Amino acid sequence: MLQYLNNCETKLTWIGDAPGKTKKNALLIPQYNESGNGNFEARLNYFKKIADENRGLLDVIIIDDGSTDESVSKLNDFLNHNPGAFHIASVFPNANKVGALYLTTLAISHEFVILSDFDTDIIGVNKLVNSPILEKDTSLMGCYFRMLPFEGSGKVFQYQQLEYSLARSLYKFHEKEKSIRVMPGAGSYYKREILISIYEQHSGLRSGEDREATLIGLKLGYKTVYEDNILALTRPPLSLKALIKQRVRWNLGYLETFNKEKKYYFEQIKQFSRLGIMTLMDIGLALLIVSFPFLVLLVSLTNVFYVMILFLLLYVVNVSWCYNLIFLSPLESTEFKRKRTQSILIYPLFKILVDYFSWMGAIIVFIKKNKAVNNSTIQFIKKQEAA
Repeated sequence: MLQYLNNCETKLTWIGDAPGKTKKNALLIPQYNESGNGNFEARLNYFKKIADENRGLLDVIIIDDGSTDESVSKLNDFLNHNPGAFHIASVFPNANKVGALYLTTLAISHEFVILSDFDTDIIGVNKLVNSPILEKDTSLMGCYFRMLPFEGSGKVFQYQQLEYSLARSLYKFHEKEKSIRVMPGAGSYYKREILISIYEQHSGLRSGEDREATLIGLKLGYKTVYEDNILALTRPPLSLKALIKQRVRWNLGYLETFNKEKKYYFEQIKQFSRLGIMTLMDIGLALLIVSFPFLVLLVSLTNVFYVMILFLLLYVVNVSWCYNLIFLSPLESTEFKRKRTQSILIYPLFKILVDYFSWMGAIIVFIKKNKAVNNSTIQFIKKQEAA
């Protein structure tokens, strides 16, 4: 990470006063080119409210990550009209979010850091800052919050409500080992010194920055826990196109992290740890989804009736899986209880569609990026040999 930032000559400056050294907690909110967001000022007022409610205990820091629009001037204007509302760290040039977080984490002295996004509401911040959870267990690197899709409607939103619910239900599977595949960057809480050591080993890649950070922390021997009484209300994509675009980025992040940390992943699979088991499931599901059209074609060449059986089998397995997880963690689906059955019945159809296009898109981008890197390396070696 340090080499990446040095190569980009990225620097951090404070707009207005820098945070002091009296508070234990800092809330870091990175933003990039959000000035065109119709809710920009409303979001700034929200973060001002968080700071006001926890004054003396928490510093709120908005991080501008090299914006090229009017974000910095709007942030400055807001601070001029609301002195002391929060702190502003300006990182330039753009550092792919994780670099901006790293530089800011280095520049402050707080003991604990809350990570969230510009469009996410955190409910229960006072519980964290008044009784820091991480002080109780020295083995913990951090904890992650209850992620809930917020402010939406329609089938795509309904699908994500169930999807998030199922993902949270799987947290119980990791409870014994205190591990997780990814601590959401939109809602997590870290010990600052451990977060610095994690970022020092981070690639700086944007797509899977929170997944990679979590894995590095686990590699370093730290644990993490789920805090379901702290809510992270995230505003998800509301169209199918936007959802697939988001998932292409998420899956690309998974591929990049797996490629970088494959040795650790394979060690976990070999040990048959909870993380290893979930990794095997992820690999199996991704392979099944990507090969699904070819599988359907192959089966249809034998007998079209078998295709119907295949679809029915996958549908029943998927629906059963949903009901099983909800049965194990009924509290994780209370926010959409009335629409739960309807959501489960349409879930397999959305799942296959979204996963197929998002995984295929991620694989194509991953191959292109690796090819570009390899070509650049070859050109560099040729230039060195010619010299």
